[in-house]
Amino acid sequence: MPVVLLRIDGRLVHGQVVEGWLKSIRATAIVVASDAVAADETQKALYRLAVPQGVKLSCLTVDETVEAWTTWKKDRVLVLVSTPQDALALIQKGARIDSVNVGGMHYREGRVQILKAVSVDDKDVAALRGLLQEGVFLEARPLPLDEPIELKSYLERWQQERDGLREQPK
Repeated sequence: MPVVLLRIDGRLVHGQVVEGWLKSIRATAIVVASDAVAADETQKALYRLAVPQGVKLSCLTVDETVEAWTTWKKDRVLVLVSTPQDALALIQKGARIDSVNVGGMHYREGRVQILKAVSVDDKDVAALRGLLQEGVFLEARPLPLDEPIELKSYLERWQQERDGLREQPK
């Protein structure tokens, strides 16, 4: 399979991806699947600077990524999305992959931290559950040498804790 990794990472192309994942999976191409980045020439230029020489970089919309998904024959492709919603959109529109790596979903207002590098809000959880319903295995793993953590049980615990908070009297 030419797509060797689909990773959710809010920062998209950065050192952890380039120095850790790119080398570990021997990717020869990176595809940033983001409607916002595809429309932003400055972002694309910055990402081009971060990618090592000899590695192809494409910044495509989600729809363009789905269209190209089966055409990558010679390259080992690392596909990066910034949100679980984009990962789910790829899968629902026809991209096929068995697992998704959940990397940097960092804390910000409105999110709850469920793992060291994974913070989620309601929309994130809904999209991650959608991926599970599509039969996709979700692993949280910041770097290739880190132990993979199955995310499903953390989503279930998040829901239980959230439901418990709603039930408590005020």
